Amino acid sequence: MQIIISGRNVAITDAIREHINERFERLSKFEPRASRVEVILADEKTRSIADAVMSVDGGGPVVATADAPAVRTAYYRLYDKLSRRARKERERRRNHKAPPGSSLAATLEDPEA
Repeated sequence: MQIIISGRNVAITDAIREHINERFERLSKFEPRASRVEVILADEKTRSIADAVMSVDGGGPVVATADAPAVRTAYYRLYDKLSRRARKERERRRNHKAPPGSSLAATLEDPEA
């Protein structure tokens, strides 16, 4: 998976780049078809903002935004949001059948109804 890190009003040091790479590489276990993650860090007067767009082969992008007083906290929150959304998207694709008890499932089981 390709991870692209950029910053607005933030100096992206080697330590930050390495830490983000280690952290966001773990996303591949939630979404194995993820091909690219773009992380944008921005620093404003009172808060830091982290945005990410994860491109998934054969699916739409997964997007997340987080803000916090510090840059590190912002990308920690961003990772948490993105991993939750990726996990949810994958479950949504995997469980595409009608839930038990729904009208469609009932008619398929009982054709006389």
